[in-house]
Amino acid sequence: MISPSGLCEPLVLDPAYTRLKEHLIDSTGLAYYSDKDTDLADRISRRLSKVGLTDCKSYLNLLTDGKNGDVELDELIAELTIGETYFFRYREQFEALRTSVIPDIIARNQASRRLRIWSAGCATGAEAYSIAILLKRELSDQLAGWDVNIIGTDINRTFLARARAGKFDKWALRSTPDEVKRACFQQVEDSWAVRPEYKEWVGFQYHNLVKHPFPSLVNNLCFFDLILCRNTMIYFSSEIMRRLIAQFHQSLVEGGWLLVGHSEPNSEQFGCLRAVAAPGTTLYQKSVGSTGTHDAIEVDWRAPTFLEGDLLAASTSAAVPAFGPTTGEAPAPVDNLNTLASLQLSDVRSLADRGQWENAAGCCRKLLDTDALNPEVHLYFALVLEQMGMHADAEQMLRRAVYLDRSFVLAHYYLGLILQKKADLRGAQRAFENVRALARTMDAGRTFEDADNITAGDLMSLTETHLEVLRRS
Repeated sequence: MISPSGLCEPLVLDPAYTRLKEHLIDSTGLAYYSDKDTDLADRISRRLSKVGLTDCKSYLNLLTDGKNGDVELDELIAELTIGETYFFRYREQFEALRTSVIPDIIARNQASRRLRIWSAGCATGAEAYSIAILLKRELSDQLAGWDVNIIGTDINRTFLARARAGKFDKWALRSTPDEVKRACFQQVEDSWAVRPEYKEWVGFQYHNLVKHPFPSLVNNLCFFDLILCRNTMIYFSSEIMRRLIAQFHQSLVEGGWLLVGHSEPNSEQFGCLRAVAAPGTTLYQKSVGSTGTHDAIEVDWRAPTFLEGDLLAASTSAAVPAFGPTTGEAPAPVDNLNTLASLQLSDVRSLADRGQWENAAGCCRKLLDTDALNPEVHLYFALVLEQMGMHADAEQMLRRAVYLDRSFVLAHYYLGLILQKKADLRGAQRAFENVRALARTMDAGRTFEDADNITAGDLMSLTETHLEVLRRS
């Protein structure tokens, strides 16, 4: 805006500035800027200049303009958040992971031989890859034959594309020993690329911690042994932080661990977790049998709500062979399920919500014995198998669901997630394009009970996000 004197008038005096600020904080949770109008206005001004607008009202209209608004919000988020990160940040915490946390998890998970880790607010991925390098180099003997899954999530699509590429500048490796740099990275011109063997356990997906519910079985954000959310919650209000900590608590298995940044610990906020002192840092653990002190907070087990070509890709139109285990023995029906007079899908979900995967799998098997052509059972079976580490079998179940019902949009969507995680980016793109084509024919307000009442509009938005990340990869 230009004042009568010809000088640049502060953006905060724009009549629509307050509404714009409220919309931004509500969309992102970035309460950090609640009392930092000078910094916020400066960053908004940069975006106004880039998009050729001059006032807050016009910019607010852009941000609320469907897909165009989502794209611009990404660009604004990039201005507002710090994407700078580096490998092995906070060495005291990595030492605690090496000597205490990971050994504790390995000891408790000897039966399942599974390890699930979430890097929440992963930025460009250095944290997730640092964990993978630590596990591969320091604990590979103990993890031989294990199913290890490291999931990185962030609100910034550009960061996620860079994370998936796994290329970093020299500054990001400033705390990385030369020996590790030579062993784990390849120099490509001015960049350092993570070697393939250190990428195989790591996957990235879009997620807004504030707006998108978790835990989420459908989107594989649940039952973690370790969650890292470092230097992310500093942006949020105390109320939002309290809610997120309660949700992290519910996303952890019993005995699971939470690591936060040095500036974030607060004994009152983290009361639902047990504080564990380690040299130079404080860790948090979910006690066995703990329900936490924040039980009044309602946490929704649903999929996140951030969510041309041929309708159905050829890869999903061919017949899929009958189920046969490809990653291990298929779980047999468990005896105690025989006492149930009639099984339903709700029984599967109830068992899964409690982490009773073998029982949930047995329930799915029994349901298929009586209704082998039910695509919904195949979807639930796939979700359970994925949690059990039987990834190839989960993919096969989803392909059968699609074969049985070519319009089963949720099966296409979850197939896209699995293919994206296994780095089959072309297959993932086809699956998500199928979701988009199907969702376009639906009323935006239609809900899906199989995904805890996610709407078709939410699903469309989510799918567009995944496609955008894939295009940038």
